[in-house]
Amino acid sequence: MSFEILLTAGAVVLSIALRSFEHPVLFRLGNLCMLVASYLLGFFITGFRTVGILCASLWFVLPWVDILTRVRRMRLPKKRPVKPQHPPNSSRFPSLEELTEEAEAEGFFVVEDAGWDHEEQRHSVRLLSHSHEPVRAAINLVEGEEFAFFYITISSKTTDGCIWHTWNYPFSLSLRPSPKCKIQRVSDSQGFLEMLESHRYWLKVNKVTNPEPVPAEPETITAELESEMYAQVVHNLDCGLLLEIDEHLVAYSWKGCFYLWFQFLKEFVRLK
Repeated sequence: MSFEILLTAGAVVLSIALRSFEHPVLFRLGNLCMLVASYLLGFFITGFRTVGILCASLWFVLPWVDILTRVRRMRLPKKRPVKPQHPPNSSRFPSLEELTEEAEAEGFFVVEDAGWDHEEQRHSVRLLSHSHEPVRAAINLVEGEEFAFFYITISSKTTDGCIWHTWNYPFSLSLRPSPKCKIQRVSDSQGFLEMLESHRYWLKVNKVTNPEPVPAEPETITAELESEMYAQVVHNLDCGLLLEIDEHLVAYSWKGCFYLWFQFLKEFVRLK
C-alpha cells in the first residue's frame, strides 16, 4: 500500500511543479499528471478502473457546480457607469504606486482614478495616457468577497473604431469580445515595459498605422470605457450568451453557461 501512496503523492507533486512553469507544454503536462493522480487515487482505494476514470473526469464536471449554483443566478448590469473615485489604499492594492511609477518611467501620466461596483464585486481602475504616443493604459484591481487580483491593459484605438488591447488578465474571458475589440494576452510575469513593447510589436505585425490620439479629458476616456463594455454586452446578447432580464440587467443563458465551461477547458490545457 505504501507504494501506491508514494506513487500518487509523486504524481501530485510533479503536477504542482510542472504547473508552476509559464511554458504551455509544461503546464499541460502538469494538468495531465493531476488527472493521473486522480485516477490512481480512485483506483487504489477501490480497485476498480472505472472509479479511477470517474475521479479523473470530475475535474471536467466540477465547473458545473459553480455554473449551476452561482452563475445561473447572477444578474449583470447592461451598462456600467464608470465614476471617479479615490484610488485603493496600500492595504487593498500594495503594488499600485509601484506599477504607476513603472508606467510613468515609460512616458505615461495618470489621467483619472475611477471604478464601478456591482453586488459583491468592486472594480477599480487607474487610467493613464502616454505623453507622445496614441496609447493609453489601465491598472485594474478586481475585488470580491473571497478574491482579489489585478491586471494591466495597454490599448490603442484606430480611426475605424477598432480597439487593440494587450493585457495580462489572468483568466479566460467570461464573455466574447465585440467584433471591433482585438485582444492580445501576455504572461503576467511581464513587466510594464515588456508589455508596452509587446503591444507595439503586435500593432506593427498587424500593420496598424492609423491610431487615434488618446483624449486628454478624463470624462472622455471614462465614457469610451463605458462604451466598450456596453458594446461587449450588446454583442453577447446578439450571440445568445446573455439574456435580457429587464431594462437594466442581463443574465447568462444556457448557451452562455456552456461557453464558460468551454473557456474552462481552454484554460485547463492553456490555450490562448
